[in-house]
Amino acid sequence: MRVVGRELVGGEGVIYLATRVSRKVGGPEEIIRELGDVGRVERLLSSVIRMGHHSVLEHSLVRLWVECDHRELARSLLNHKYVEVTLGEPSIVSMNPRAAIELLGSDARELGLEAIRELPLISRIMGLECPGEPRLEVKLRRISESPLVYSVIESPHPDPRHGFYAFWMEMSRVASHQFVRHRRLSFTQRSGRVTRPEGFIFPEVDGRALEMMREYSERGLRLYEELLRMGVSMEDARYVLPAALKTALFVSGRQADWHHFLRLRMDQSAQREIREIARVIAGVVR
Repeated sequence: MRVVGRELVGGEGVIYLATRVSRKVGGPEEIIRELGDVGRVERLLSSVIRMGHHSVLEHSLVRLWVECDHRELARSLLNHKYVEVTLGEPSIVSMNPRAAIELLGSDARELGLEAIRELPLISRIMGLECPGEPRLEVKLRRISESPLVYSVIESPHPDPRHGFYAFWMEMSRVASHQFVRHRRLSFTQRSGRVTRPEGFIFPEVDGRALEMMREYSERGLRLYEELLRMGVSMEDARYVLPAALKTALFVSGRQADWHHFLRLRMDQSAQREIREIARVIAGVVR
């Protein structure tokens, strides 16, 4: 088995951005400015990897072109459902860094090593020798103001199983609960344990109905603040916060899985908020 080509989609900068989404209120531009401090990036990624929070590593992709016996390749990757393979001359194998780490303890260890070495900083955190500089560049593009959506990765592929897209977006907690049902996608969400509430997003209802929603939500926020003053922790006080609370999500996934999301969420039966987000994403995903 011989790897004859490699391509990293994303990198340590994207993974850092996704990690910080859970811990910071506001948009992604300020987080991107933090990427100039490589030591800060390394400290945060070292911390999450050491604690076993490997889910953030799903927000990038490595493509490998492999010359091999097809039966050997299929056998070695049989039990790894998050690794995609297209057999050919050469074959294409793609995986996220989390899947690459999982391969290190399997018969496909060499493929896992080839993939994880495309991320020098993460390789060094894991004690693997790897020359080169980390990929910290993030190409952020605001594609919608309302709903607020940024494109972070746009990497289509002729075989949609190997294409990859990532987005940063804001929505209500209602919409976020619907979004995370799409389990083939990967998510990092703003955490109510470590961030304070920041605004609401309401459905398009008229007159008194909207006024009542706003009054109820603001009352819940006032109760939350009162609980904090009483000494209740943020993670416990958040129980009283309304579902209209604004949150931020970093969402990434393969092109094929985005196609599935769009088929379901652009349908007229989908709730309007998530349908509008899907409409924006559909303008990017091929």
